[in-house]
Amino acid sequence: MASNDGSRGHTSPSASPALGPLAGLAPPARGLDSTPQLPHHQLPTHPSPSSHVLPASASMHTNQIITPSNQRSVKRPRPVKSCTECRKRKLRCDRLLPCSQCQKSSRHCRYAADQDSNNLSDVSDTEVADPNRPMKRNCPPGTTITPIIFAPDGPHTSYPTKNGDGQGTLEELTSRMERLEKQMMGRSPAATELSIGRVSAAPSSTIRGLSIKNKGTRTRYFGQNAPRVMLNLFYDAKAFLAHHKAIPGAQEVLMNFRALNACIKDEYESALAPITVFVDSMMPIQTRMRDILPKKDVCDRLVKTYIDTSETLYRIVHLPTFMKEYTTYWDGRLQSETFLPKLLSILSTASRFDTKSRGLGHERVEGVHIPTACALVRAWLDGRKSKQRVDFEALQVEVLLVHAKRMFTQQYQDVWFGAGQNVRLAMTMGLHRDPSESEPRLSVFQGEMRRRLWYTILDVDVHMSIATGLPCVLREGDFTTKPPRNIDDVELYESMTELPPSRPIDQVTDNQMQVHAATTLLTRMKVAHLINRIDSIKDYSEVLEVGAKLDRYLEDINFIYPRKGDLDDAQRSKMWRRRVVLDMHVRRPLLALYRPLALGVVDVPRQIFRAYLRSCMVILKYLDEIDPRLPHFAAVASMYHQMLKVDIIQCSISVCYYIQLATRPSVDNVALTQHAMRMSPDIPEDVTHQVQEPLPLWSTTTLIHTVEKTIDLLANHNSGSDTKAIMSAALALECSRRGDPRSEEIVAGLFAVFDLCLRGANLTQDRIHTASRIRVDTMQRDAHMRGLDPSGIKDPTMITDFGSWIIWDGWE
Repeated sequence: MASNDGSRGHTSPSASPALGPLAGLAPPARGLDSTPQLPHHQLPTHPSPSSHVLPASASMHTNQIITPSNQRSVKRPRPVKSCTECRKRKLRCDRLLPCSQCQKSSRHCRYAADQDSNNLSDVSDTEVADPNRPMKRNCPPGTTITPIIFAPDGPHTSYPTKNGDGQGTLEELTSRMERLEKQMMGRSPAATELSIGRVSAAPSSTIRGLSIKNKGTRTRYFGQNAPRVMLNLFYDAKAFLAHHKAIPGAQEVLMNFRALNACIKDEYESALAPITVFVDSMMPIQTRMRDILPKKDVCDRLVKTYIDTSETLYRIVHLPTFMKEYTTYWDGRLQSETFLPKLLSILSTASRFDTKSRGLGHERVEGVHIPTACALVRAWLDGRKSKQRVDFEALQVEVLLVHAKRMFTQQYQDVWFGAGQNVRLAMTMGLHRDPSESEPRLSVFQGEMRRRLWYTILDVDVHMSIATGLPCVLREGDFTTKPPRNIDDVELYESMTELPPSRPIDQVTDNQMQVHAATTLLTRMKVAHLINRIDSIKDYSEVLEVGAKLDRYLEDINFIYPRKGDLDDAQRSKMWRRRVVLDMHVRRPLLALYRPLALGVVDVPRQIFRAYLRSCMVILKYLDEIDPRLPHFAAVASMYHQMLKVDIIQCSISVCYYIQLATRPSVDNVALTQHAMRMSPDIPEDVTHQVQEPLPLWSTTTLIHTVEKTIDLLANHNSGSDTKAIMSAALALECSRRGDPRSEEIVAGLFAVFDLCLRGANLTQDRIHTASRIRVDTMQRDAHMRGLDPSGIKDPTMITDFGSWIIWDGWE
């Protein structure tokens, strides 16, 4: 698909003559709504603002150990106890943080990392070298080597012992813990003095945005992962949109994208309309829910799909109890009024994965119509009395409904709102307090089910908070509920008097995935809090600490679900799916944590810069682990796209930002040039001595090829409002893949992606234009019925103000 230089093989339209390369220009003062002024025959290219600068590299010196003779003293490097400023000024340091010397002089007190050469003192010792003596460990002074015990979702805790004098004072313990924290921070990869420097977040236009309509009466907030926000990282893309009228073919391709999006969105929204014959009927709600159910064999298949795909990480129902009710229902003996709402919500979630229509077909031969089922469940919940709303099974239905809506909604903010409501509803029922506080009134079985449901509710809230860039409801310390146990559902039953012991985390059970997610929950909640106060963070230590925890959790996943083993194709695919779900559960917060620092900050620590790119590439290469020749590969790819679509788009645009840095070595900035060379597959021999950092695993060509494959996947599954995000990723790639992007090449690349979107949506341009005419006729008819002048109604897709269109105010 990609040529040697990473470009798509597409010829620009004949009506688009060749233009010169994009010329340099200062960026607009405000985000995408500011239009740069320049001659019509030129477009701006790579600027040199701070938002395009990478962290400066720190030289890594090799510590040489001098080997003395047996008769002479040893001269070897020793760890430095003093802070950097006291050592530089030859002052006595009391080794606190901050120390008294720095406090008196109002200096920034800091200590060099363990592996940094600045932390080694070339001082003579009088002891004689012993060849049989083992090498000393490089530990901070005064540190006692003690066992490190891992606590779930907590720091690595060390238990210090008393010193040689037997003094175990509180001050000594505090000092030891501070030194231990410095030691653990020093073990992080490529730690530098920047890790304790002041945080400088990316410009606000690249980490948040606000859509404003109707003269400010309607607004919507967008977080850092929204494509409309991420496109602010690409100056050439903004200039291309602002000056599209001066570029042959640009206006045509942009209008085509806009018309395609409107056509697909209209069809999608019509499919989301509930079937009125069921929703508006005067029949009892239970009867209407029963009428939209498919046949038993279809329900059997969908229930199995739900159990295999959804009731793994998010534990909502007790499977033996639900299956008993399921069998009773088909035997004609329905006993619980909450069963049908549960079943409809479960079938809705499964229909999104296991039907050709993705749950939007009106026929019941393959599944249930999701919008109709969700509307009936919502009507059933709204019809219950206030006392019935605080019933545990009713809360299960509320959680299942939010889970089903998350499968097809186009506005994540709406799901975030529903998830927050569930947290508050659960708290009114006391689920935020551990059930042991209410024994013996709550049975052991009820207590464990409440723990499972509570952690599911919190998990969904944290996930939606990170996805939208909005705060979650609770923080650490706001609840006392203990995590659920790693046991099978069959081990839980109503009459039990004691819970069985929890099994090791690497042992497969029905609740294994939720138990692992529960151990990471508090850290992920910290991420949701950190990204909402990123502007007020004073140093990188808190960010690096949370990021290091997430990295350790990622390593645990490979231990729980190893990639190698004697498994058949079906088992290997199931193992892959579980590993990806858990990996994304941790990697998504890691990306959100590093995103405002890795993209557009000057002095960010290198581990943040590299970890962000590495996580983006891992997400984009998930499917590479599955053999495309397998018969179920298409279903797996569809599920991958459905569950991770937002993350895939975010990672694609992020990788384009790294490509942009690698293809701009001529920018007048030393740090940017050095990092761009490191990202390049070939480094000139005359500058290799300046680059003392290992090369990345991916060349620029590999990065370009990966984004191209991802755009193809997105185009093949295009639906709803995806066209906007696909065009944003394609525009970012075309403006980044070359150091001097030419306007005709950008237009040609966008036409190629537009053709892919047409084929993926099974549409033609004639059908798109027909839909546009129908849309105008409908708008004019509605205006006439309201007594307005229909002559002024025009097709909004034909409006050529793409400067405002790209910030999505006119294209929701």
